[in-house]
Amino acid sequence: MKSTHPDPALPQLIPTARCLACDVCCRFPEKDSPLAPYFTAEEIRRAIQRGIPPERFADEKGCRIELIPHPNGEGYICPAFDPAANGCRIYDDRPFDCQLFPLALMWDPAKSTVLLGYDRKCPVIVETLFDAVPFEYARTLADRLESDEIIKMLQAHPGLIGACQDDVMILTPLPRLTEALTGRSSAARYPHRGHPQSRPSPEVLGLTPLADADRPLFESAMKWTRTELSSYSWPPLMVWRDHFKYYWAIIERQFCLFSRYADGLFMPLPPIGETLTETAVQRCFDRMDAINSNPAVSRIESLAAEQVLFFETMGRVVKPKEQEYLYDRETLVRLAGDRYKAKRWACNRFAREHREDHLRLEPYRSSDRDDCLELFARWKIQHAGHGPSSGNRDQDQMMLEDAATAHRRALEDYMALGLTGRVMRLGGSIVGYTFGYPFRSDIFCVLLEVADREITGLSAYLYREFCREMSGYATIHAMDDSSLDRLRAAKLSYHPSKILTSYIATRPG
Repeated sequence: MKSTHPDPALPQLIPTARCLACDVCCRFPEKDSPLAPYFTAEEIRRAIQRGIPPERFADEKGCRIELIPHPNGEGYICPAFDPAANGCRIYDDRPFDCQLFPLALMWDPAKSTVLLGYDRKCPVIVETLFDAVPFEYARTLADRLESDEIIKMLQAHPGLIGACQDDVMILTPLPRLTEALTGRSSAARYPHRGHPQSRPSPEVLGLTPLADADRPLFESAMKWTRTELSSYSWPPLMVWRDHFKYYWAIIERQFCLFSRYADGLFMPLPPIGETLTETAVQRCFDRMDAINSNPAVSRIESLAAEQVLFFETMGRVVKPKEQEYLYDRETLVRLAGDRYKAKRWACNRFAREHREDHLRLEPYRSSDRDDCLELFARWKIQHAGHGPSSGNRDQDQMMLEDAATAHRRALEDYMALGLTGRVMRLGGSIVGYTFGYPFRSDIFCVLLEVADREITGLSAYLYREFCREMSGYATIHAMDDSSLDRLRAAKLSYHPSKILTSYIATRPG
């Protein structure tokens, strides 16, 4: 029978010396790990000839190798792995599955398309995500993986293609391989127009779902930007994860963040990297257009003022979106001078009237969640009664409804999000709460605040005292005004030291 094993072996990306110094590969936390190496029939024969016991293979026609306990008692290892030498006993005859690493073959979540990606359990990949070499290597391997010889092997051994993994950075679909394995054409070609049900998923377009474990990657990418727009930070994005599903990709050495909601796919941030290129922007729009039935949904938000000319030169339509407000922290604490007379009066009245009410500003605790949610529900009703009489009323109410899930997310995940929370108690009852986070070394961002509107001066007092506690920061960032007149007026009443405008870019027409 003619061999289906590829020959010659796949070229390697990771230098041998680096592999020998690593403590990731060949080790597994559980005995039945789905990541144990898969051996084809011929690879099993070779492994047995090299001394691997035949009983480690449950099916001589092809299977995953049976793992054995690690000699140090922690987890399991491949029987071919030598812990003392930190190397493979059968390296020259190691299976295709091991040769492929740190690349991984897996199905998309719908199990309809085969994807190629980088396994980020490999530390070298994490270190080189923004380098050109790994992506050039992946393009070379993608072509090789769609060759007749490897397609034939994978048809004979579909177990080499794993289930979708969260820690694999998706690179590209493999349409020829998908068609050979499923008998169906892959929906991977884009831009794509047509019936919505035929549109590819974000994963098929090479977009990786954003997970909590991606925060270091996200924050590493943000170091390339100098803007003070609050969107360029993790917490204000993640509190909305019940409304949006986030995806990311490295495109032209740029970190590209995408957000999917009912209307389609857009970018909440522009591509971020050492140098923004027109090619990166074009490829991002191609991915959005492949999913969006309405081209107007394809857009890039949160452009900084200094990026406007770049996008206009590309022929994009750029319009202002929202304004953000920054303040001198010491000024907010002192509230000195005539322009702060009303704020100072509100704080003093609140403190005077509630001096005997066991007034306390305390750190937020998880046990405060239900009381805070009850306060939010009451505050929302109060807000409706004091909201605009016309104009933005409907928009205002819709945003309040959406904000409920964002507040719940902050209240439940504040530790994971890195939020600092405070609650205001009067007589033992919570009448206000606020959360914020460090935005830069000298900027603290106030993410959200809720205060009982029936208590005069509470909101101003809570805001001032929270700012007072942030003594390590020179600037307080109050985020955007959501294009609401009422909110804009409230933020302007504190006399910001700086107002930033964010912009949005779309295709012309």
